[in-house]
Amino acid sequence: MAIQRTLLERLRAPEPAGHRHLHTSTQEVLDSIIANLQNVLNTTRGNCLTDDQYGLPHMSSIRSTMPWSISGFVTAIRTTIERNEPRLSNIRVRHAPGNDRTMALRFEISALVVDDEGRHSVRFETLVDDDGRIRVR
Repeated sequence: MAIQRTLLERLRAPEPAGHRHLHTSTQEVLDSIIANLQNVLNTTRGNCLTDDQYGLPHMSSIRSTMPWSISGFVTAIRTTIERNEPRLSNIRVRHAPGNDRTMALRFEISALVVDDEGRHSVRFETLVDDDGRIRVR
């Protein structure tokens, strides 16, 4: 089965008339995955009306018990991705402490994407800023 952009992405930006194809480029899929991760990881659990488990626990519960809460946050990131991003498999999340003295949290996410061309290892870096927003790159 071909992996592709999400249904909402295809509805928002359909292919031009007569330009339909079954295969999506790997870069388009990776961009779509990053956008989805950005959305799900920046949603606080309990704020989605259709799924009360969508998103991550509130950041204040993580920061108030630092550094002991980091392993629990790593687990929360991994299970959230497993639950909400089916295009990724063999997901691993690891805390990547920075060398600077800021309170920013860094995590590395590695996984596999399987498409028509085979398996691709992917790696994403996340940065949780002082406001609790998570950037995925």
